[in-house]
Amino acid sequence: MEIPERVAPIGSFTDPEYAQVGLTETKARALHDVVVARIGFDSTTRTIIDGRTDGFCKLIADKQTRKILGCHVVGERAVEITQVAAVAMAGAMCVDDLAQVPLSFPTYAGALGRVAANATRQLNMDVPWQASQVGA
Repeated sequence: MEIPERVAPIGSFTDPEYAQVGLTETKARALHDVVVARIGFDSTTRTIIDGRTDGFCKLIADKQTRKILGCHVVGERAVEITQVAAVAMAGAMCVDDLAQVPLSFPTYAGALGRVAANATRQLNMDVPWQASQVGA
């Protein structure tokens, strides 16, 4: 399987960190019918525990194919969170598949699971994994 060129995460270890992989929301909307889910770091357990609540995690997926088109994160450990999204994209995971991955709790990467669950619900699909409901 060839990995699409757009699956090349980039970011910087600034304060706060920022990172992205895949298409921007604007580019994705120009090319696809999309669903966009976003959660703020002020609503995720790990960021609250660490007092690092500035930031967000955004996931963009195609409504028809459910493929993840892009991920954008600003905040603590943004680069690491985006790398998890890059692995999912390189593996051609659908957003609803990512929503069912049992990520450790409480972790920064858990924000990605939550935002995937939110996108899945926007697609009117069930998210059977119980932890995806935490703080939804």
